[in-house]
Amino acid sequence: MAKEYTTEELKTLAKYPFLEESKKYVETLKLTLDEIGKHPIYSSAIKMGKERVLSLLENKFNPEMDEKLELELLILSYPIARILTNLTGNRILVGRYANAESKKALKNLRNENEKTIEKIKDGLKLRIDDGIDVVNYLRLTRRLVKEDAGWKLVNHTVEKGRVSLKEGDELTLVKEAIRDKVLEPINLKKPPESLKKPLNELKTAFTLDEEEQQIEFIDDKATPKCISHIMSLVNRNEANHNARFILATFLIGIGLKEEEILKVFSKSPKYDENKTRYQVEFLTGKKGATKYTCPGCETIKSYGLCKADCRVKHPQQYYRRNARTTDKKQ
Repeated sequence: MAKEYTTEELKTLAKYPFLEESKKYVETLKLTLDEIGKHPIYSSAIKMGKERVLSLLENKFNPEMDEKLELELLILSYPIARILTNLTGNRILVGRYANAESKKALKNLRNENEKTIEKIKDGLKLRIDDGIDVVNYLRLTRRLVKEDAGWKLVNHTVEKGRVSLKEGDELTLVKEAIRDKVLEPINLKKPPESLKKPLNELKTAFTLDEEEQQIEFIDDKATPKCISHIMSLVNRNEANHNARFILATFLIGIGLKEEEILKVFSKSPKYDENKTRYQVEFLTGKKGATKYTCPGCETIKSYGLCKADCRVKHPQQYYRRNARTTDKKQ
């Protein structure tokens, strides 16, 4: 006999749909994707899946969670959203979506009691208390260390194969585990007819979003001093790996096109177009599953590359703020 879920249990599954229990609940409905598309009620979950992706990317995903049907549709919308993003074949979109899902889950977790948090950790097969085993720590911090050197293993105590954690670290690691869970591949090569329209709409919406973010030049007056300094190091062939990574990811982050980024690096006396193009494509996710982001100001300071107190936490924040100011003056 199938288990009867309470409204509170369904709310938990709706908030954390990546759990195995959520998957089992979807299976109790005994509906294929084709059947969902033709269902008089559950077919709404397909449109909701597409909207889930787009609203999460804009940080506007705040669904109603009062009625049982709303919760069921919300739970169903998660696997549909994952299927749609995977079917686009766009790794950048898949990565951004996974990151947005994990951020939303983290926001929910910060308001949960310890019992629920333990349930989520168990569902993710994570053993985290005051510490975590080295293997899982390295796996979950591989992205974090690129943005904050404080996550590097050398900055933590390791005893008997477990890494000590600071206050607040636990939920961040849970968030990364959720991101990995969302990124797990889905084996569905041919979409059913019911998914073709929302899939095309998602592809179009994301393409337009990407185009709107692209710019043709760098606004010198808006560029933070650390980035200007790194550009001068590149011009003198004195930029180390960290400096080049910061510059490339900064230029990607403000929307510069690949050819424009190559022009910036071409000023170096030892510029190698093929090598630089490959590195840029790797950082944008074209040559890998991850789109890398520019480190924040704290990390840039730790590398000795900060050149001014800009009163921001991230160089892209400084650029966008001052670029808008420049536009208004013009």
